[in-house]
Amino acid sequence: MKRIALIMLCLLLCSCAGTITPPTSEATTTEATAEAVTTETVTTEAPETEAPEPVIPPSNVLQFDNKKAGIYNYCPSVITEADGTRYIYYCTNRDSYKVIDYVGCRKGTPNADGSYSWSEEKLVLEPSPEGAWDAHHTCDPSVIKGSFSYGGTEYSYLMAYLGCTSYDSQDNKIGLAVANDPMGPFIKVGDKPAVDFKLDPSVTVFQWGVGQASLVSIDKGGKVWMIYTRGDKNGTRVVMTECDFSNLDAPVIGAEKRVVTGGLANLNGGNDFMNNADFAYDAVNDRFYCVSDCHPNPGDEPNYIGSHVRVNYLKGSDLTKGVWRSVLQIGPDKTDFPRNHNAGLARDEYGHLCTADFITVYYTMSETGSQSLWSYRIYEYSIKLK
Repeated sequence: MKRIALIMLCLLLCSCAGTITPPTSEATTTEATAEAVTTETVTTEAPETEAPEPVIPPSNVLQFDNKKAGIYNYCPSVITEADGTRYIYYCTNRDSYKVIDYVGCRKGTPNADGSYSWSEEKLVLEPSPEGAWDAHHTCDPSVIKGSFSYGGTEYSYLMAYLGCTSYDSQDNKIGLAVANDPMGPFIKVGDKPAVDFKLDPSVTVFQWGVGQASLVSIDKGGKVWMIYTRGDKNGTRVVMTECDFSNLDAPVIGAEKRVVTGGLANLNGGNDFMNNADFAYDAVNDRFYCVSDCHPNPGDEPNYIGSHVRVNYLKGSDLTKGVWRSVLQIGPDKTDFPRNHNAGLARDEYGHLCTADFITVYYTMSETGSQSLWSYRIYEYSIKLK
């Protein structure tokens, strides 16, 4: 798969506070009333002041590039700290023209127009030695902040990542890693995947496995929603689990629940399935936002990635019920690129929406043809919500 004046920092501060309401509860809101202050003869009221218009970052801007050929960047995951500093994690390869996935990270400094200037790349996660479950690829990162204990040490950052040993895009699994600095080093948790997958030899269908996780903090501590893609003999879908990662020496991962797909439309106008999705919770409006791939994929090469990604939202904090509402499809008509795929949302450090005013999508673009992999680069597209 990085500084501005005080007023800009305020605009970039993430609006989410508190915790996510569990799915079994209804979110509640309170309203404050202001009373006029009076004297014997004069009534005074506080003057009304209009909030400044939010600065919407420019869209379709290349975020960064590599200085050598044969390198790909895709599948971004972005967190924004309270001071406006941003960190982007993504899949990349270390050696030119060698398809072995690492997780890269860059630090972002905000600019006056809402864009970010990014630091040089640092590789923060790499494949394990031969024989390990993640010896070939480590990719598709998702990072949040919280409180996580592992091996007697407290850590502030948790990463979920996809690992595998296969060369045919099957048998993927999910691992965890921790750090006390957003730019690492990240330490892998244990020598086994957090979410395992077993190929079923009795069937001949494609068995992608599990991966593409999106982490969302429930309590800004160790309780986390882990939402990920599952592809097996029963098809492809997105599932969610409620986890307690407070003690990663004994992590608690709840039962899988299928994320609802009602309201998702494919490019032909029919109902679509969901995969390769990133999520952000909006506490101000009590809704989940999601960006995911839109289907079907084009028929020409490369036919394994899509031309469009879509942004939707779901009312409430329970992803297992309700209907998704469309915000925008981002495709060639908006980006001028033939492929737009593997997208992530700009989120705060807990996986919440940064502001209720607009949402920023970081997407991967690609050219067509047999060498398209080496064109994978990360751009952004911002959408005003109000």
